[in-house]
Amino acid sequence: MNEHLLLLLFVQICVIVSLSRVVGWLFLKVGQPQVVGEMVAGIVLGPSVLGWLAPGVFASLFPANSLGYLNFLSQLGVVCFLFLVGLELNPKLLRDRGHAAVMISHMSIVAPFLLGAALTLYLYPRLFQDTPSMSFRSVALFMGAAMSITAFPVLARILTERNLHKTNIGAVAITCAAVDDVTAWCMLAFVVAFAQFRGIHQALLTAILSVVYVAAMFLVVRPLARKLESAYDRQGRLSQGVVAIILLLALASACVTQAIGIHALFGAFLMGVMMPKGARFVREVSEKVEDYTVILLLPIFFAYSGLRTEIGLLNSSSLWLDTALIILVACLGKFGGSSIAARVTGMPWREASAIGILMNTRGLMELVILNIGRDLGVISEAVFAMMILMALTTTALTQPILNLIYPTLIPARLGRKRGPFSVLIPVAKPNSGAALVRIAGALLGKGADRGRVWALHLQRPVEHEAFQIAAGQTVSHDSESLAPLRIQAEAQNIPVETLAFPSRYVAEDIAATAAQKNADLVLIGYHKPVWGRALLGGTVHNVMSQCPCDVGVFINRGFQSPSRVLVPYGGGQHDRLALELAARIARTRDASVSVLFVSPPGGAMAARLQSARDTVKSVFGDIAVDFRHVQDTSPVAVVLRESARFDLVIVGVSEEWGLESRLFGWRPERIARDAATSLLIVRKTETVTVPAEVGAELEPDTDMTPLATS
Repeated sequence: MNEHLLLLLFVQICVIVSLSRVVGWLFLKVGQPQVVGEMVAGIVLGPSVLGWLAPGVFASLFPANSLGYLNFLSQLGVVCFLFLVGLELNPKLLRDRGHAAVMISHMSIVAPFLLGAALTLYLYPRLFQDTPSMSFRSVALFMGAAMSITAFPVLARILTERNLHKTNIGAVAITCAAVDDVTAWCMLAFVVAFAQFRGIHQALLTAILSVVYVAAMFLVVRPLARKLESAYDRQGRLSQGVVAIILLLALASACVTQAIGIHALFGAFLMGVMMPKGARFVREVSEKVEDYTVILLLPIFFAYSGLRTEIGLLNSSSLWLDTALIILVACLGKFGGSSIAARVTGMPWREASAIGILMNTRGLMELVILNIGRDLGVISEAVFAMMILMALTTTALTQPILNLIYPTLIPARLGRKRGPFSVLIPVAKPNSGAALVRIAGALLGKGADRGRVWALHLQRPVEHEAFQIAAGQTVSHDSESLAPLRIQAEAQNIPVETLAFPSRYVAEDIAATAAQKNADLVLIGYHKPVWGRALLGGTVHNVMSQCPCDVGVFINRGFQSPSRVLVPYGGGQHDRLALELAARIARTRDASVSVLFVSPPGGAMAARLQSARDTVKSVFGDIAVDFRHVQDTSPVAVVLRESARFDLVIVGVSEEWGLESRLFGWRPERIARDAATSLLIVRKTETVTVPAEVGAELEPDTDMTPLATS
């Protein structure tokens, strides 16, 4: 490679990775899987978009003599990715299948395979040339296998993002997808071998070598992989030597399968399947391989696929009709076969349809198969473009149709059952947990009335965990994030139960967890925003808006103990909640409480003042309270001046105190910004009555069973 081509390769990689991340992020924002955006980014860089809009730029950026290097890198990326897929594929999914999963998985393979093969009868004389590599049998087998694939990684990610991984639908879908992937790759290995046959002797030799290879993987490589896991357990970490051996085994397996005629990708996939499935070991190996593969190599594969995709070849209405027919048959085979089989097993139509939609997800796995078919010469360039569009369409349709048929519902503001006071503490940063549990402990009460605390840690879902989570394996990252909270809780003898699970929609999942745990209060820490100055915007605002219970936002300014508490009171429902929480602290910690009522000077405030006194009396009962009435034109200035003498200020979200967020109103948040002491900003949530049939509909969709509970 000369210096010019090396420099060009670096420029190509920078452009590819940058556009892939940007477009993938944009697709995430509109509710699509990131892989769809990355696939689109690859097509944008190809002749279909960039070559059409700016042919000069396209020719300079991707000259023909540079594509070979991109091809090598893309193939390496796919080999690593297929190793990851096999690594994360838990054989337990194949062993522990119920009757429903068996029938659905079989139908989700047989129906699309037969429809794809039948479609070849119509398409073959129109789109395929009768060459040795495009024989009818090879094309029919390939079209059937291509229609049968389900994107196991994308499906696992969708399930974890929508918190469906612990539901019956999630278990059935991930099991069927795992079976589909194993079956489809076995079928593909057969199709590749069949397409390359040059006589009966070669066919027999390939079959014999394949049997020997698989036997060697089970009898030799699998025990060796277990020894590697044992070495990892002894050392407590994944050493570079162990990683090197694992990668060498994956590459060697790929070389062997390529040499015997069943494609390198099958070898990488089977090597991943042979690896031990211990949760920690799998996670460590995945982390070593995944970032480099997903961030750098797979975008190159998408771009290389896009460079080979010429949508301009579909230059007639008949070709576009053929494309629509391919998409229709693909959806009928996967969606129709899976959903009908699910309905036959006894699932209601709603759940059966959700299974069908999920199984129709194809994503990256389809692109891998299509590139193999094109390299083998089994499909033409025009059919390649059609099938790429089919893969994009079926993957992109999954989320929006699933939202319509099987929405993830967040409970309305449900009326609570009476019981001990409970607090849900979502912890984003470890250093905020200790102060939050101090506040929660002061609110719990004493003796028999003492409540409970739930500590929740949400982490962003990532690919190498989506597999394990969907397979029912425990993935816990809560130990480090919740460690300070646990230590503080033990020191104060506060009962705490912890939860951790992946989430992309943080506010929605906090709300759903609060509903499931029947929490009285969600206590969330404030963290300085990266962009903007609004304190009660973003996630904080969304939690306040969506939670089915009261919400408190804690701003920590050196808080240790609530000995002296100030409550600014203006008469609103949020201010009354502040009084109620202060009364709980006074009963639990014998704290002194001062209530501050501010009115404009010279106004007729006798009725409001008396109402405020009566409210304080009804809330605090026989607890001594220092009630102060101050006349001033600036209530916020009074609170800021008085707050310096207190350990904690509990204030309701209201316009009077300048605490309506940018989405509740456009008031400045001066108290939150300028107060010298710690603040607990609270918002009261009204409860509503929900009809029984609605509650029944909510129950299965809000199953938030924690992945890690202690």
